[in-house]
Amino acid sequence: MDKFDEIQKLISEAGDAVNFADYGDGISKEWIIKAEERLGFRLPNSYKWWLKNYGGGEIYGEEIFSIYEGDFDTVGGGDIVYNYELNTKNNYYNKEKVVICEVSDYVFYFDLSKRNDENELPIYSLNDNKKYADDFIEFLKKRMNHYLIINKNYN
Repeated sequence: MDKFDEIQKLISEAGDAVNFADYGDGISKEWIIKAEERLGFRLPNSYKWWLKNYGGGEIYGEEIFSIYEGDFDTVGGGDIVYNYELNTKNNYYNKEKVVICEVSDYVFYFDLSKRNDENELPIYSLNDNKKYADDFIEFLKKRMNHYLIINKNYN
C-alpha cells in the first residue's frame, strides 16, 4: 500500500474527527494552477493530491489551509494564497515559510528552501522551527494520530 492509499484509508476510518470533502470532490486543477501562478512557486505534489481529492477541511477542528476557489483579492479565511500574501505583506513570516495550519499553540508551514527532487516540501513547526513531517501526507497522519492518542487517554 503506498502512502496515498494509506492516508485515504486513514481518512475514511477517521469518522467525525476529520472533516474533508468526500474523496474525489476536491479542488479543480485550474484553481491549483491559478494559485501556483499567483504564489510564484509550485505547491508540493502531496499537498496538490490532497487538494484535488479532498479540497480542504479540518482535523479535529484544526483547519488545514487550502484553496477557496475564489478571487484571491477578496477571499479570506483559510485560503493558502490569501494567508501567504497577508503574512509576507505584514512581515509576519519570511517568504520561505508558507503557513498551512494555525492552531492555538502551533503554526505549521512548508519550508520553500527545502524542496526535494520529487517536488515535496517538509513541514516545520514555527514554535521550535524543527521539522515536523517530511511531506504533507506525513503531516496529515501525524495530526490525526496526535488527536487519536489524546482521545484514547481521555476515554
